[in-house]
Amino acid sequence: MREKLYEKMMSDNKHIIDILEDKSTIDKQAIKTINNIIKHRNSVKNKLKFLSEEIKKRGEEHDLSKLQQPELGWLIQMDKEPRCEYGTPEYFEKMKRWQKFFIHHYTNNRHHPNHFKFGIYDMTLVDLCEYITDIISYYDEMHVGDALKTIESQKERFGFDEQLSQILKNTLLEYFSWVGDYEPVSESNKQN
Repeated sequence: MREKLYEKMMSDNKHIIDILEDKSTIDKQAIKTINNIIKHRNSVKNKLKFLSEEIKKRGEEHDLSKLQQPELGWLIQMDKEPRCEYGTPEYFEKMKRWQKFFIHHYTNNRHHPNHFKFGIYDMTLVDLCEYITDIISYYDEMHVGDALKTIESQKERFGFDEQLSQILKNTLLEYFSWVGDYEPVSESNKQN
């Protein structure tokens, strides 16, 4: 029985065994090691899939409270005023005037540090993924440099450390460096 199991494990992993230079190292322990690696890889893949589904769900549900009362009514009134640059005194004055909106919004949206009793320290990586995409989507055409400045302002405002700030910046630069800077090359702009 054990021999048949060993033969099955050998055939199931033939493509992996074929890459080994020294075939004499292939024994039952080697097959067990290969199976453990495959099991681990599948476990990681499944957990990443779970996280990616949660991030996808966050994208589908992002800021839904803005499309419901009372937030929708408040936003319609608030947007009659000019939009202020993030972090400016005008921005924070507007936040004070519309405090009822912001309190309601933060209470109902966990991608904001203000949602939590201990701010950023209570957030998860999934919250932070939604948070970083929210930051870079504040303006329709935000440039990378502006987004980096916003992260710095958020760092000061919410008291997160240099390490988290750098992780957010790295994420921005690695995955969103095209934001606001992307200009497709048309045939007429190409130089020969």
